[in-house]
Amino acid sequence: MSRTAEVEGALVEEIVDEPSQGKPVGVADVEAAAARIYANTKGQDWVEDTELDLGSKRWKPNAVSNDGTRLLYVFLQDELPRYVRDRLGLAAERGIRPTLALNLATLFKPELVELLVGVDADVIVLDDYVTTRQLDAKSVLVALADVEVPVSPELRRGVAKVVWSRIGDGTSQEKGRRLEALLAFTFAQIRDLKVVERNYRNETEEIDLVLQIDNFSSRVWQKSGVPFILVEAKNRSDKASQPMVSTLITKLQTKRGTARIAVLVSLGGFTDDARMQELRFSTQDICVVMIDRAQLENLLSADDVDAEFETIVRQAMLR
Repeated sequence: MSRTAEVEGALVEEIVDEPSQGKPVGVADVEAAAARIYANTKGQDWVEDTELDLGSKRWKPNAVSNDGTRLLYVFLQDELPRYVRDRLGLAAERGIRPTLALNLATLFKPELVELLVGVDADVIVLDDYVTTRQLDAKSVLVALADVEVPVSPELRRGVAKVVWSRIGDGTSQEKGRRLEALLAFTFAQIRDLKVVERNYRNETEEIDLVLQIDNFSSRVWQKSGVPFILVEAKNRSDKASQPMVSTLITKLQTKRGTARIAVLVSLGGFTDDARMQELRFSTQDICVVMIDRAQLENLLSADDVDAEFETIVRQAMLR
């Protein structure tokens, strides 16, 4: 965006956009963005002027964490330099997790999304339109869900395949966060649904994801007549038990009638008692949709994710 001004009888263009949207990016722009991040750091101690030894190459990003396990790179250009792409890959191979500070427009570039997912990057969206989310580092999948970036079926399946290949990596906490991020990304691609809460907490409970039905269609979840769907994710080897189902049913019952469908994703499957417990409440106007590993794989690889999720929900309602 620009505006025209008259100076000494001549017309000149005055650029009024942010640096990445029309004006060459300078060192001062990058330094200013980095300074904002350092000033708003939440539990992350960044150290500037630190060089990384990446084996075949060396690199000095904007900053490196105190323990050397993370790096920060401020990306305001229109294209990510090739030398940065190479070094991000080398860093990821050595267990150094990248955090890229970027502008929202970058998330609409499929090739960069693929790169960021490939190196398991976190992102900081500097110009997120929701002020409370600005400067928060998060998984690139979570960022895509937060700002509602639509992707092609091909990109969705490709991203899901990469993340699924490492779904069992890391600590229990890391496994849980990875599955939650993958689910947030996937559900955000369903046209009727919008992720409105992640790790939602009130006085008595926590919910991994809250989806809002924000479009009118003929899908089965529209028939519930209420705005929210609750989602719980279990990335563990043991099966989801009857108490887990009971807890989720209680969450549905205590939402003032605003939620009648809950989704319980358990990669370890479900015990017979868990499935029977859900059936005990089938006379009520609530439904717990149980998704195991095989069903989730089908959902992630589906050509039409809307139709595949509707099939899963419909089958659960008709049990």
